[in-house]
Amino acid sequence: MIQIKICGITNEKEIEYLNILKPEYVGFVFTKSKRQINGVKANELCLNLNNDIKKVGVFKDNSVDEILDVLGKVDLDAIQLHGKEDEDFINSLKKSMNKSIKIWKALSIKDIESVKKYIGSNKQLAYSENDGDNLIDNFLIDGENPGSGEAFSLENISEYFGEDYNSGHEDNSISIQYNFFLAGGITAENVMERLNKANSFGVDVSSGVEIIDENGNRMKSFDKMKSLIDKVRNSVENWKRKVGKE
Repeated sequence: MIQIKICGITNEKEIEYLNILKPEYVGFVFTKSKRQINGVKANELCLNLNNDIKKVGVFKDNSVDEILDVLGKVDLDAIQLHGKEDEDFINSLKKSMNKSIKIWKALSIKDIESVKKYIGSNKQLAYSENDGDNLIDNFLIDGENPGSGEAFSLENISEYFGEDYNSGHEDNSISIQYNFFLAGGITAENVMERLNKANSFGVDVSSGVEIIDENGNRMKSFDKMKSLIDKVRNSVENWKRKVGKE
């Protein structure tokens, strides 16, 4: 099943929307951003969040102590790292926190060496489970500036997955997926096209499902989130019927 993460949640109304729509993951930003919140606010929001929705904290070049401080205030299922955090940093972080918390790493499509290093050695079918021993449990492939919300070309993305990459699917079906989330400029209008090109495990969406409210503030749109989620899930159901899984 393709996973959906709605990132950059900042208020109770968005939590209400998510409880109705039930994406697999919600993201809270704890680094410099127009969507940044602190651990106390995140905890308040999570008190009303459906327990089935997993919580991801987004950080960028924060110290281990800063991340642990947030973890002391809000119960997160995963830590998503968007900066220059290397293997030594991640090892140190993993040793300092609960082993049940997953580590996600965002990689720029422009950083070809890192993409090949990590993705090439962690290629998996979407329906397999990590065994918990990996240094990094999940990846996000983003554009030149991860977290910017800018779409990027997927023309050569198959090169990162080897000869068994399966590109092109009829009727918006998804057959083989790889263990990363696709981010960067994803909207309800382009989500299936980008999924079909990338064959990713999931999508990470923020600005693509937002509107500007009457006060000039960014706000997640119920209609935009619903449209995107419905398109992804309907595609999965169509694929299951096609291959006889129902």
